[in-house]
Amino acid sequence: MVQVKASIATKAATYARLGLRNVWRVARYRALVRSGHYKRLLPVGKPVAGPFFAWDAAARGAARGPDGIDAVAWQQDGERVLRGELPVFSRQWANYGFPPAWRRSYLTGVELPAAQPHWSEIKFFSLPGGDIKGFWEPGRFDGLLVLALAWIVSRREEFREGLTRWLESWSAENPANQGVQWACGQEASLRMMQVLTVAALLRRWADVAPTDALCELVAEHCARIAPTMQYAVGQDNNHGTSEGAAMFAGGAFLERHARPAHREHGRQWRTAGQYWLQERVARLFMADGSFAQHSTNYHRMVLDTCSMAEFFRREFSLPEFSAAFRERCIAGLQWLEALTEPATGDAPVLGPNDGARLFVLHRLPYPDHRPSVALAASLWEGRRPYADAAVSEPLRWLGVDTAAMAGTPRRPDRLWPQGGYARLQRADTWLLLRLPVYLFRPSQSDALHLDLWHAGANVLRDAGTYSYNTEQRWLDYFGGVASHNTVQFDDRDQMPRISRFLFGAWLSPVAQSFDAAAGTVTSGYVDHRGARHVRSVALDARGQCTVTDAVSGFATRAVLRWRLPPAARGELSGDTWKGEGMQIRLRASKGFKRVALVEGWEAPYYGAMNPLPVLEAEVDADATITTEVIFET
Repeated sequence: MVQVKASIATKAATYARLGLRNVWRVARYRALVRSGHYKRLLPVGKPVAGPFFAWDAAARGAARGPDGIDAVAWQQDGERVLRGELPVFSRQWANYGFPPAWRRSYLTGVELPAAQPHWSEIKFFSLPGGDIKGFWEPGRFDGLLVLALAWIVSRREEFREGLTRWLESWSAENPANQGVQWACGQEASLRMMQVLTVAALLRRWADVAPTDALCELVAEHCARIAPTMQYAVGQDNNHGTSEGAAMFAGGAFLERHARPAHREHGRQWRTAGQYWLQERVARLFMADGSFAQHSTNYHRMVLDTCSMAEFFRREFSLPEFSAAFRERCIAGLQWLEALTEPATGDAPVLGPNDGARLFVLHRLPYPDHRPSVALAASLWEGRRPYADAAVSEPLRWLGVDTAAMAGTPRRPDRLWPQGGYARLQRADTWLLLRLPVYLFRPSQSDALHLDLWHAGANVLRDAGTYSYNTEQRWLDYFGGVASHNTVQFDDRDQMPRISRFLFGAWLSPVAQSFDAAAGTVTSGYVDHRGARHVRSVALDARGQCTVTDAVSGFATRAVLRWRLPPAARGELSGDTWKGEGMQIRLRASKGFKRVALVEGWEAPYYGAMNPLPVLEAEVDADATITTEVIFET
C-alpha cells in the first residue's frame, strides 16, 4: 500500500482538532519525563512486605459462594494458574510460570534484566522484547482474580497460599516506580482495580479483611496514577476513565481500611478520581452513546470500568454519581447492547482491539459481550436483558440484584450521528455502517466499512488490530482501508497517517441520510485528494442486502473489498461469488477491470492472525458499483 505522508499544514490542522489544551498536556508530560521530574517526584520504593490479607480460622471454614456457580470449573482454572498458566489477551492460556515471570514477554519470550530502571526511563516502542503489552499482560492480575474465586468456592489451602505468593512475588520484584510494570498509569489502574475486586470478593464471601500491607500497595498505585493524570486526560481515550475510576475506588478503599496517615490521602484521591471519571465520561461517551475511540472492545472496557466504579461506590456507601454521568453510562450501554448478538454475545470487531477484558467474573469467551451489558443494565437500569444464567454470573459474585425486571435485548434500527454509526435489521440479517464521522482522532482508516450479520454469523467482517508494535506492513494493513469492507482509492489510505495511532485530514460526511422505516442509509465523503465515495445500503424485508457505491475523482483505480469469514467455501464465476447459503453479485456501470478472490488477514484476538478470503472488484474510471448479498433461506 502507498503511504501518503501528511503535510505540515495537515499536521497542524490535526493537532488543532485534537485540542491545543490536550496537545499541551501531552507535550508538558513528555518534557517532564525528559527532565527527570517524575524520577524525583516518584522515587523507587521498597517492596511491601505481606501478609496482605488477614487469613484467620473463620475464613478457612466451609466454602461459600453464589448459587449456581460452577465451583469445579473455577478450581480447575485455579489449578492451571498454580501450574504456571495464565489467560493472555483473553485468547488462550500460556505458560508464565508461578509466580509469573513479571519481566518476561509472552509475545517474544524475552526476559528483561532484574535491575530495571525507573518507569520514566523506559521506551515503550524500543524494548528488547518488542511489544510492551507482552510484559504487561501478567501485571493485569487476571490470575490473582482466578485464584481468589477458586479459593472462595473451595477453601483449598493451595489457592490461598497461591494468592499470597502471587502478591509477595509481585511486591518483591516490582517495587514502586521501578520497571516496566509501572511504566503506564492505566496499567497501574487496571491492576489496582483487580486487587480491589479481589479484596471485595474475599470480604463478601469469606469475611477476609485487608491488612495494612494491602493498603500500602493500594496507596503506592494511587500515588503513581495521580501525578500523570493530566497526560491521561490529554489523550482523550480510555486512559482517563481507567485512571479516574482507579483513584476513586482506591481512595475510597483507603478511607475505609487504612490507618489515619493514609485516610486523608485516600479522601483526596477519591475526590480527584470521581471528578475526572465524571468529566471523562461526559466528554468521551458522546450524547448518543458512542465512545471516542471508535472501538467495540474499548467501549466494553470503559462500560465495565464505569460499572465497577458504581459497584465500589455502593460497596463503600458513597453518594451517587451525577445524573449526567448516569445518563452517559446508560447511553453507552444502549450502544453496546444494540451491537451484541443475543444468542452468542458476539459483536463487530470495530476499531482497536487489544484483548483487554477486566473483572472477568464469568467463564464465557472473550467475544461474548453479554456479561458487560448485563452488569451495566442491572446497575444503571435495574433491568436484566438476558435469561442465560452464565451471563449474569458477575452480578451474583458482586451481590447485584439478579431479580431485576427481565426483558429482551434492545436492538433498534438506529443512527448514531455523533459517533458515526448506522444500524439496520430485517428478519435475521442486520448491518452496521461506519459513517465518515470523526469527532475524536481516528486510529483506523475505516470510513464506510460495512459489517453484515446473518443468522448470528458475521458474514462480512472487520479485520481487528493484531498488534500495536509490529512490522510496519502489518500496522499499515490492520489499521488501514485494505482491512475493511469499503473502497480504496489509488492504493492509499483514506486519510494520511501522522503516527502509529493517528491519521490526519479527518473525513466529514456528505450526502448523508437514514430511513429506519425504509431500511436504508446513505453516507459519503470526499478525501484530501478529491476522491469521492458515496455508499447507499438497503435491507429488504427478507434480509437481502444491496450496496451501491458511487466512486469518482481518483487517479488510476478504485478497489471494493468484501471480507468473507475464514471458513467460507465458495466459487467465483464472472462477477458472482457463490458460497454455502449466500451469494454476492457484483455489477459496475462501466464494467470491471478486475474481479478476484484474494487472500486477506484478520486478527480476532490481539497478537494472533489468520487468513481469510477477500472478494475484490476493481474499476479504473468513475463508476457506480452495485453489490447484492443474497441469503438462501
